[in-house]
Amino acid sequence: MSVATTGESGPFAWAAASDIGRMRHENQDAWVVREVCGGVLFAVADGMGGHPNGAWAARFACAALVDALESSPPGQIPDLSAVVVDLNLRLVREALRLGTPGAGTTLTAVLADAQELHWVHIGDTRLYVLDAGSLVQVTRDHNLASEPGGHPRLANVLTRCLGSSGDVEPDAGRMPLPPAWLLATDGLYQQVEPERLQGALEGGDPPAAAVHLVELANIGGGPDNITVVLARLLATG
Repeated sequence: MSVATTGESGPFAWAAASDIGRMRHENQDAWVVREVCGGVLFAVADGMGGHPNGAWAARFACAALVDALESSPPGQIPDLSAVVVDLNLRLVREALRLGTPGAGTTLTAVLADAQELHWVHIGDTRLYVLDAGSLVQVTRDHNLASEPGGHPRLANVLTRCLGSSGDVEPDAGRMPLPPAWLLATDGLYQQVEPERLQGALEGGDPPAAAVHLVELANIGGGPDNITVVLARLLATG
């Protein structure tokens, strides 16, 4: 049974859970939650299976993102897209130094402050938010299945990721702070219905919700690593 890591950072309660699944020999996912830049960073990376050092690439991406944001002026939100472009160059150089060129990973992250949620995304790890009682998928999967005429069986073929080349184009944006949000790797959302994801965000117990979602993905077969980070705005008053 998975165990959630949980905490309160700034005005947010959050929980994270990660599991190897039932068919993999290594967990190549990574996640991080950290207070930076006057806000809170939530990030999930999914190392590319079948590629050398996928697990390392995911950990590197999360750690490098934290390093970059911790060096930014407090209270000033940097251009997250530019941060990830620079991070990718660091990843490519380090992978070459280690003798494993092509080590790749997805990366989806949010930086939340008291008013807004800033996000950046490359790959197929997803960001969902709760908006007016509905579950909204904010990010678009960068895979062949999402291209015009793409077949669902091509969902595992990424069209954009970190580490594949020195030139990357992440998506990025910002929105008013939602009451709750969730980051999930494909090992979770491909096995768990959207209604279950919404229920997890609407519930009042992030650790229990995170563990339950991982359990549901494993019940669904657990064909891939499973990682979820969910957060909600703490009640005030």
